[in-house]
Amino acid sequence: MNIVPNTEKIIKDSKGLWLSGLFGSTIGWNPDHALSTYKNMFFNIIKVLLDDGAVRFCRPDDPLGKKEPYWKTDSDTIINYLQENWPDNVTDENDEELNMYFYEMPAILWRDDSGKYIGS
Repeated sequence: MNIVPNTEKIIKDSKGLWLSGLFGSTIGWNPDHALSTYKNMFFNIIKVLLDDGAVRFCRPDDPLGKKEPYWKTDSDTIINYLQENWPDNVTDENDEELNMYFYEMPAILWRDDSGKYIGS
């Protein structure tokens, strides 16, 4: 896993937001890179957040956590799921397919100061 420049600033800016907010913050704090670089940065940050327990995700078959509050699996499984569903033909950060990807992925849940996980 590569170190992403400005990771702490990205996380601070996007805490409590949807995945699209995290992706947008990644771009905002690291301008002038190719989309593929942003994609790699994005997944690296998610891995860090999962491994640190700062975030959890709802399950793919329960994307809003109505049956179970969060996906009880390891970070590699979640990252693999997110990567496998990334749209292949996206060439621009404003691509409609990328917008749909963020909409269709399971909800990200952020740990608050009391240790509870909440969605945006």
